[in-house]
Amino acid sequence: MAWRIYVAPVSRRGELEESLKDDVLWRQTRILRDAGPLGGAADEIYLYMEGSESAMGRADTLLGPIAAKVDPARAEELHARFKAEEEMSAQGMGLMFSD
Repeated sequence: MAWRIYVAPVSRRGELEESLKDDVLWRQTRILRDAGPLGGAADEIYLYMEGSESAMGRADTLLGPIAAKVDPARAEELHARFKAEEEMSAQGMGLMFSD
C-alpha cells in the first residue's frame, strides 16, 4: 500500500478534516495527530494516510493547498511510529476478545 505523511498548521485542522470527507479519501486509512508529541512543532499537526496509489494522488491534489508533505527522511521515521502504534492497538483488541 502507498502512504503519505502531511504536516499542516493547527489553524488549518478544520480545512484538513473537511477535505478528508472526500469520497475517495474517506475510504483510506487516516490518522491525524498533534505534531508536538511526535517531535514536531507544537503548532502543527500530522496526517498519516495509507491506501491505493490513485487515492494518494488524489490526496496530494486535494491536500496540497492545505498541508505539505513531510520530507522523506522524517516521513520514514514517522511512518514507523504510526505503524508501531497501529500494531499495539491491534494487539490490544486481540486481548479484549481472547479467552
